[in-house]
Amino acid sequence: AIVVLSRDSSEASDYSTNMKDPNGDSFDTPMSISAYEKEMIQLAKENSNGKVIVLINSDVPMEIQELKDDPEIGAILWTGLPGMNGFLGVCDVLSGDVNPSGHISDTYATSSVSAPAMTNFGLYTYTNASNAESGAELTEADKGDWYVVETEGIYIGYKYYETRYEDTVLDQGNATTTEGSSTGKAWNYVDEVTYPFGYGLSYTTFTQELESVDVISGEKGLAKVKVTNTGDVAGKDVVQLYVQTPYIEGGLEKASIQLLDFGKTEVLEPGESQTLEIEFAPEYMASYDEKAVKEDGTEGAWVLDSGDYYFTIGNGAHEALNNVLAVKTDSTDDLITITDDETIEPENVVTVSLGEDKETYSENVENAFQDCDINNLIPDTAEYTTRSDWSKGWKEVESITPIEEMMKGLTNSAYELTENNDEEVVWGADNGLSTVDFLQFNEDGTFAGALTLSDEKWDQLMDQLTLEEAANFIEKAGDKNFEKLDSIFLPEAIWYDGPIGYSYDQIAGYATRWNESNSSEPTYVSSDNEYASYSMSSMPTEPVVAATFNKELVEREGELFGEDGLWSNANSIAAPGLNIHRAPYCSRNHEYYSEDAMLTNLLGQAVCKGGKSKGLMMMPKHYIMNHQELNRSGVSTFFTEQAARENELRAFQGAMENNYAQGIMTGFNRLGTVYSGASEASQVQVARNEWGFEGWIVTDMINGADYMNWRDIVFGGGGGCLTTSAYESANIGSMTSTENLKLIAKDSAFQKKMKETIKYF
Repeated sequence: AIVVLSRDSSEASDYSTNMKDPNGDSFDTPMSISAYEKEMIQLAKENSNGKVIVLINSDVPMEIQELKDDPEIGAILWTGLPGMNGFLGVCDVLSGDVNPSGHISDTYATSSVSAPAMTNFGLYTYTNASNAESGAELTEADKGDWYVVETEGIYIGYKYYETRYEDTVLDQGNATTTEGSSTGKAWNYVDEVTYPFGYGLSYTTFTQELESVDVISGEKGLAKVKVTNTGDVAGKDVVQLYVQTPYIEGGLEKASIQLLDFGKTEVLEPGESQTLEIEFAPEYMASYDEKAVKEDGTEGAWVLDSGDYYFTIGNGAHEALNNVLAVKTDSTDDLITITDDETIEPENVVTVSLGEDKETYSENVENAFQDCDINNLIPDTAEYTTRSDWSKGWKEVESITPIEEMMKGLTNSAYELTENNDEEVVWGADNGLSTVDFLQFNEDGTFAGALTLSDEKWDQLMDQLTLEEAANFIEKAGDKNFEKLDSIFLPEAIWYDGPIGYSYDQIAGYATRWNESNSSEPTYVSSDNEYASYSMSSMPTEPVVAATFNKELVEREGELFGEDGLWSNANSIAAPGLNIHRAPYCSRNHEYYSEDAMLTNLLGQAVCKGGKSKGLMMMPKHYIMNHQELNRSGVSTFFTEQAARENELRAFQGAMENNYAQGIMTGFNRLGTVYSGASEASQVQVARNEWGFEGWIVTDMINGADYMNWRDIVFGGGGGCLTTSAYESANIGSMTSTENLKLIAKDSAFQKKMKETIKYF
């Protein structure tokens, strides 16, 4: 008997810890198995031939400890939301035609509300919100009513569960306190985690040997791992490379274990071996120290602390950490295993010692998000999770009254147009240039890329724009297209929205639309075209893609996105989603890979690299800190800078730093009190100055609220405004109105920002 348990996912809504089933069913939390589902499972048991298989058809980690403990459940298979063809693969796995090789990309906790991130997840309203009974200062147009404080700091997902586990083993940090315990008793790992991050099963068995780890230079490291199929059937295996960095109790916050990189074997026959060489970037071992003062006097740096660095491998984060703990304690007596197949292998640990602290990878780096820590604005508002005392970090921030400094961002007055025409800005020049003049080719005729942005010819090209068409291009960067720029011979560019791939109706529509716009005799796409099979989005959701732990396969997915783009004339796609799974109750987690920054980073690089190879502009989203959908418009997200840099920003970094992503989409949220699409800190300081990102930036959909306005977006280093007509309802008015064009014409600083914005496109 096969039983399917499902949980849905959706944009613009979230799960709630106190939600009730409208059909009258009962459950402890929406992630727990409901009474109705339990009856269904019991029915299957009573009518099966002795074997019951449960499929978890959900991208949200459900509470399935009771299934794991039930001897009458023969198997649990996580399918996620696998797209239009994915269940054919599920059938292949169930029948044994294919050997599964996936590993879960999130922790499956015993209780979905036990992590510190759930302490402050949901709807929180400022005391002066527009709907407050008295003293309201904010208006509906401000969209500044809501806030959320991410008091968990860096401790998201396994970085919480595994770190607290280590501290219980080492008897430090008050780790066994009852705060955060799902049982109400002393905190115990075995009570809290059902399946750890990175865990997966196979129909065969493998051994893995960590043969060596070399940090060759500051830019490159190399690990060699020998994998042998010791079972009876062929299969693939994943090698997960983890690292533990030195932690001093009471010092800089550190996760006890973190994924560094990974690789996947070919199909290995029984007895066959393969040695994987996994290249990793040592910069991702560094921790961010907000209080570090560099020689130039700026604050904030990436640091490698002196001490022992433990490299290891394992079937998930927990097995990897147990390997390290066995070395550190020289014993396995107090270590906990929670799956029957788990092993503890201290021989799979390589220790590398660093003699002195190093500030490194810090060129152009300095603190950028200090005003996003609510305690820096209103002292002692939040209590953050800390390894020095695990009893802390469990208090809700239930009430905030914004101070005057915060109101500037909340009332959308960050920037104003001023009269400053000291420097003439040229528009409408006749320089005889076209966008095609910037394409470069090798001697054999192959494409060699575009002229570097530092070349002065780009400025000459921008001088050919007219002010009116530049304003139109920035303001109307949406409704499925980017506007054409006749003065520089740039045609209309069509884009598609969605990390799960194209659907037939949309790509057929784009092809038809392009033909109508660019052909004297437009051809139409027939409904009986071979692409008509695309009745729904073509790819599995991102958690399913993440579970492959296969960079080569995900790069191929990006190539397929590019092929569909070539067929439909869609030039770009708003994909992939690179936000992390801060909490399981975010209903949009299906568009994001994982709770882990590095799994997200490396797969984001891969899919963007694949799309770019076909000429498709990949535009990851939602940059940054977009962790909830409920009342997402204008919500103030408060966080520590260390947490943002080591988790969310690190997830985006690979695709943007390497410019595999040639675009980026911002979110609906605020960073602190500054709209994310107008944040100079994230868009200029981090993306441009630190990472060298040269891509286009576009907002999420402008919804008519004043906080998402073209003035702040351009001044804040942003790009296009994803809209066509929403400004008609906003107080600031349209950028292309006669009145606003006159104001812009008097502000040379703003005009220069406009040109810079378009140059990145």
